[in-house]
Amino acid sequence: MRSSARWRRLALLVAVAAATSSCGLTHLSDLNFRVDDRLHFVSPKARSVVHAPLTVAWTIHDFTLAAPGSAAPTKDAGYFAVFVDRAPIRPGETLKAIGKGDLTCENDPKCPDTTYLNDHRVYVTTTTQVRLPLISDIVGDRERLQMHSITVVLLDTAGHRIGESAWELDVRMHRVSSV
Repeated sequence: MRSSARWRRLALLVAVAAATSSCGLTHLSDLNFRVDDRLHFVSPKARSVVHAPLTVAWTIHDFTLAAPGSAAPTKDAGYFAVFVDRAPIRPGETLKAIGKGDLTCENDPKCPDTTYLNDHRVYVTTTTQVRLPLISDIVGDRERLQMHSITVVLLDTAGHRIGESAWELDVRMHRVSSV
């Protein structure tokens, strides 16, 4: 009986080793586990109670502000996309991903435009601040004081998200509608 238990343990170890080596876990250097501290929020303070309209401001270092299409794309220059209460686009994607699945937007070469993006709680800026005219209530959240998430990511001059870095600021705001 003892030898069969040893064989089972050995078989399990071999299976685990084979599974982890085939999924790339042996190459941890391929993963990006560094903290990106280039961006710091200036205002408002994290978790503070805010009111609309709201201006969110930040500083950034080791990144050059550049307008869309103004230069060849690099990982060190571009502009910002700000996402309110929604996940940002994936690394390498463009803001076209916001309209994915919306046939009207997919069939319009000008979509997504600024109005479409703002309607979907996405704001683009070439400065280190963004003015949010309105932050809608969080659907399904009945709390009078709601926690909203504001996420900033970097876009290169071709409009692709640069890397995995994202900076998040949480703010609290009273519900706009009554419960």
